[in-house]
Amino acid sequence: MRPERLADIEAALWADRDWNARKDAEAELSALHFDRRARPVHAFMRDREVKDIAAARADMMAEHLAQWPAMTRPAFVARLGLVLGMLQARPIADDWQYLASITKRAACPIWWGRQLKRAVVAEREAIGRNTGEVCARRRQVYLTDDTVRRMLERDSAARAMLEATEIESEAGEVINLAAAVDASVANPAIRRGELMTRIKGCEVWADAQGWAGMFTTNTTPSRFHATDVTGKTNPKWVEAGRPTPKDGQAWLCRTWAQCRAAMKRRGLDVFGFRVAEPHQDGTPHWHMLVWCRPGQYAQVEAVMREYWLADEGDEPGAARHRFKAKRMHAGGAAGYVAKYISKGIDDAGAVQAEGHHDEGQGGALVVDQGDMFGGGAARVRMWARAHGIRQFQPIGQPPVTVWRELRRVEQSEMIHAPEVITSMWWAVNRDGEKRANWATYLERQGGACIGRGYRVAVATEDREAVGRYETEAKPVPVGVVDRFDQAGQVVRSARKQWKPAGTWTREAAPALVAVGVWDITRARARRASPKGAQPRTRVNNCTGPGQASRAPGSIPSGRGPTEGPETWQNARFWGTSTARHAAPKGA
Repeated sequence: MRPERLADIEAALWADRDWNARKDAEAELSALHFDRRARPVHAFMRDREVKDIAAARADMMAEHLAQWPAMTRPAFVARLGLVLGMLQARPIADDWQYLASITKRAACPIWWGRQLKRAVVAEREAIGRNTGEVCARRRQVYLTDDTVRRMLERDSAARAMLEATEIESEAGEVINLAAAVDASVANPAIRRGELMTRIKGCEVWADAQGWAGMFTTNTTPSRFHATDVTGKTNPKWVEAGRPTPKDGQAWLCRTWAQCRAAMKRRGLDVFGFRVAEPHQDGTPHWHMLVWCRPGQYAQVEAVMREYWLADEGDEPGAARHRFKAKRMHAGGAAGYVAKYISKGIDDAGAVQAEGHHDEGQGGALVVDQGDMFGGGAARVRMWARAHGIRQFQPIGQPPVTVWRELRRVEQSEMIHAPEVITSMWWAVNRDGEKRANWATYLERQGGACIGRGYRVAVATEDREAVGRYETEAKPVPVGVVDRFDQAGQVVRSARKQWKPAGTWTREAAPALVAVGVWDITRARARRASPKGAQPRTRVNNCTGPGQASRAPGSIPSGRGPTEGPETWQNARFWGTSTARHAAPKGA
């Protein structure tokens, strides 16, 4: 394990956590230091090597977890979180509820593969920014070419898998999985079309209400920029501890949250969209298209400028470049923002010929005209994936989930549907030359800036979902409902159940057996023969929002003893479907 990695781990051990958890994690660090399976991944490691390390890491964690003594939930979560962090996995929350689930993840090679692939990309991008590779002068804008190649390889493999897979409905309809993906918002052209429909609808509604449109450019302080336009390292960036693009995005989100709170206190309302884009060195900046109530334009602009300049607002160039606002004329906002949407999705329209420009340099620096690695929009999408940055986000609008669910409702369901749902259904669906209308949908939902007070919501039913790591009763969409309708009539959508082709006719596999970490270790030692198990699902059914919370220290239903203090060994979990984790007889 590298010295700098050990230094980071030792610093984390002395963070504000439980004392016993820190001491236990120190002992764990000493034990893992001599285990070759704990060796870190590096920036130039190929994905096939990462896969091998992930499998070894899963076996190692299963063995180490079996040797841990009994401990309380908080101590176990804190200790496991520190250990996973020093092994380059994403940190887990301190309030993690399902010990069985996180324990199975820690012993799963698939989970480790995702964690380590993310760590490899993070390491490579850190090196690229530290050495000045990521800049316009070196022709590696937004992110390194190595990461672009890696992601193109992953995309190619994923596409091959999709094209080779067929799925079948319960009624016997068989389609290719790649065709299903191409018909969804995963298709860049469909995604761009939906975004532009929503932006145009917001503009039509705002113009009808007399709201004023504002287009802004929001950037970070200079300390977040790794290099200048010449490719030289920024000394302020080094002094600040070399912040990552994700740190820059966090600063932008935090500043916007403060703006929203200040505007709420002053009775100012805004709604619209924000778009995250990279500078030539990978540092994020935002473009925001927002509308505000009549007479509030000057106040909204003043609040946003105040908060964006509150942090090092007196540094050179901050007053000019940190925050820019332009008033939009009625009917022109959607056309102006179209190129920014296209630049982040598929370079459609004039963007393909114009190329990408660094907004931080006043549009004077052309940073990309397209290249052998996919061109500007492809690099922007990969930049967002590499750093976990959300590209597009609506502000102050009703949810698009209801819009999409209404499109799944068949026309025959409208015969006895409430009037408000019927009018929404006609608004969201196309009919010949008639286009979908977000403005009407927005109006029927109650307008903008109403928080969670929108009228029509997605209706759900709790169904048992069997996932790789846990089985949970989770809410599943079944249609839409008028929240103001006392009868609570649900207008059901036409949803189909899909499985891999041929699985509907197969015989059901034997049920899973209960097995714990101790049983896994004994099973390996005895070389037990695996028993039949149900095939895993293709999705990770995690606990969703809206589920009832449990009191600290309580035990999930059916997952442990009915009384007494909970320890992590008491949280029994259901056996995996892999042969090497098979339970011995009598387990």
